[in-house]
Amino acid sequence: MLIPGCMIVAVTINNNRISPLFDVANELLLVSESGDREIDRRTVRVEKTDAVSRAKTIKKLGVHVLICGAISRSSESMLLSAGIRVIPCTCGSVEEVLELFLCRQFTDQSFLMPGCCTRRNSYRNRYQEIKPERKNPTRRR
Repeated sequence: MLIPGCMIVAVTINNNRISPLFDVANELLLVSESGDREIDRRTVRVEKTDAVSRAKTIKKLGVHVLICGAISRSSESMLLSAGIRVIPCTCGSVEEVLELFLCRQFTDQSFLMPGCCTRRNSYRNRYQEIKPERKNPTRRR
């Protein structure tokens, strides 16, 4: 239910925890909030489709913020293009994450998934920029 003036936060869920991978999550918890108060809550099933279709579905639900576990680059890009703020690499109890988020006490490090250095510096980005030094470089003549 869309409530004017409210922000809708979506959380990928799996057994009352943040689903570890957005791209295969089939359930979203939608929470409408105003200020630091929860107004409405409902669970929605989502189809396991391509990144474009998922982004369109989530946009149609009126979502402003998505909190999820790992997410593919294509899915994140589609959601960002749709104007949805993505908070990736999150793990833990859905209720704990939501409570801190709604109270504006959620930090990037609060519920960071193991193996994630920082949210903006994902595994892919960290290792693409590191180039091993060659011990015996050959010169081209």
